[in-house]
Parts: sequence; C-alpha cells; structure tokens
Amino acid sequence: MMSTSPESYFPQDYRGARKAFIAACALRGVDVISRVHPCAKGPDGKPLFLDVCAMGPRTAHKALLLICGTHGVEGYFGSGVLTGLVASGAAPPQGARLVMIHALNPFGFAWNRRVDENNVDINRNFVDYAHPPANPGYDELAEAIALRDVSDAGFAKADAAMAAYAARHGRGAWQQAVSAGQYKHRDGLFYGGNKESWSSQMLQAVLREDLSRAKNVLVVDFHTGLGESGSGEVILEAAVGSPAHQRAKAIWGAMAASTSAGESLSAPLNGTIDDGIARFLPAAELTFAALEVGTVPLDQMVRALRLANWQDHFAPDDRRAAEISKVMRDAFYGDNPAWKQAAWALAQRTVAQALAAL
Repeated sequence: MMSTSPESYFPQDYRGARKAFIAACALRGVDVISRVHPCAKGPDGKPLFLDVCAMGPRTAHKALLLICGTHGVEGYFGSGVLTGLVASGAAPPQGARLVMIHALNPFGFAWNRRVDENNVDINRNFVDYAHPPANPGYDELAEAIALRDVSDAGFAKADAAMAAYAARHGRGAWQQAVSAGQYKHRDGLFYGGNKESWSSQMLQAVLREDLSRAKNVLVVDFHTGLGESGSGEVILEAAVGSPAHQRAKAIWGAMAASTSAGESLSAPLNGTIDDGIARFLPAAELTFAALEVGTVPLDQMVRALRLANWQDHFAPDDRRAAEISKVMRDAFYGDNPAWKQAAWALAQRTVAQALAAL
C-alpha cells in the first residue's frame, strides 16, 4: 500500500519515478499508454518512455491536461505530483476528462538535464522553424552564457560580461536575453531547435488520441526553478486582458502572474508549449498555466545550466559528469521533506482549482 505522506510521492530518479507512477495507476485500475523513445537511452542504457494515463470519457468536451518533465530535470516535482494525485484518488468531474503526461522529455529527466537529447529546450520548440524569433541579446552574450572555460577565471570573465549587460539594459532585459529562447546557437542554452522535437511529436499524438473532442481544455505544466525555495507561482503566457488570461485569473486568482505584464518571475518566452497546444487543438478554448515552484536563486540556477552545457558540449572528458549531474538535480529539485510538502500543497491546490473550473 502506497504511503500517504506527501514527500513519499517524490522520486529519487527517472526509473523510480516511472515505476511509482505506473504502480499508482495500476492500483487505481487506470491504464497507462507508453511511448518508447526511438533512439535515446538512459544512463543505465535502457529505453526511455513517455507515459500517459487518462480518466473520464474520450468524448468529453471539457478536459484537464497535466504535464510533467517538459524540462526533464524538473520532472522530479511533476512526477511526484502526478503519482500523488493518482494515489490520493484525484478524478475528473462527471463527464470531463483528466489526462496526465509523465515525462514529456524523458531524456532530460533521466540524465538530469533540462533539454532533450538534441539540446532542445522543449518549452521553446513551438515556433515557425523557417522564421524563428530573433534574440539579439543572447547573440551578444552567447560566449558568456555558454562558456567554454569553467575555471574560476573563466566564470569571472563571463560573469563580468553578463553583469555589464545587466547594468546597461536592466536585470529584466538580461534575464530575457538569456532565457527567452534562441534559435542560432545549437550548443547554447535555451536553444529552441530547428525542427519538431520527438517530445513535440508525442504531445501531438497524445492530444489527437485523448483530447480531440474537447472544446474546453485546461492545462497545467509543472516546472521548478524560479522563486524562493518552496514558493509557487502560476505563470501565464496569455496576453493581459485576453479571454485566456481572464479565465486563468478567475481560476487561480492572485497566484496567476503574466509574463507579458511583467508580473511573473519569468521573462516573456518564445515557442512555449501553450503555443503548440493551441496550434494542435485549434477548435478548443485553451486555458494554460505553468506552475513554477522555486528552488535556488536565479544566478545559482543559471550557473548550473552553464556547467551542464559545458559538460555536454565542451568538456574534454567526463571526470566532472557525476558532480555536474548532482548540481543540476539540486538546482531544480528540493530533495527534502519541507520543500516536497510545500510543493505538493501548491500543486494540489492548483489542480483542485482547475478541476473545480471544469
């Protein structure tokens, strides 16, 4: 029998996360559909999977979609939430549908990386690849962001360039330059790719199979990183005053913060998953939110990402691989009871509000 303590839902690694999610579904009598990655493997050399469970009629006109692991290493949080929701009896209202995607980016989850096997940030991947958005700020800072030298002197030089940019343009402009998404530097951070990722293709397949009849779709995508440790924010990409923004504000209230209005801890982003879902479900009324739970200060998080990027693209050997993998995990996962309890409470409330809105 699965323990009911919230922290027990949170995993120690991708394999354990997947096993716990599937076990929770089995105890509920809920089928899991698994899609195997055609080429990527985990550190153990074994296949990787995107797993989906669904409750409620396939013909439902109202649905809630929950997604974990869009940014792979952030999947520890989302996986714990999905497993906990299934184990604690969460269900859609009568006549509605509840769909859960476990590990949209299983490669990143398994390897403690934010990106997929091609260095693509899945939450920047939904653009017109022939005419992707420009990011001149990233272009200017490219070598300082994706530094080749991670010695103390190398970081000091790169950090000085970053600080100078922030001093000239403001901290917000610096954050947007770094994180909004870029499409020129394949070995850089926040690279959105030049084609549909496998995760994008699988998301489309799930939407076709499970939500093609839905007219009203709510989505919560689980993320970690920004904000004080254990604090939460419901991030909206919808334009302020738009119907989608108004619906989200009505559901999540003061926790909902718009990137376009400068309310959010996140900068406005390019090619986000909500753009993809809106394109894949053109007839549906879409209300999308990303639940972000804070972990470490922004500068520490960006340093972890830069170290991981160096390890993946510029390191001469693998001697620091295990160390950097742990640095990444620690930057995006509060692996302690207090953080897990706070994160679970935030997620449980956010999902309950979404289900009530159905």
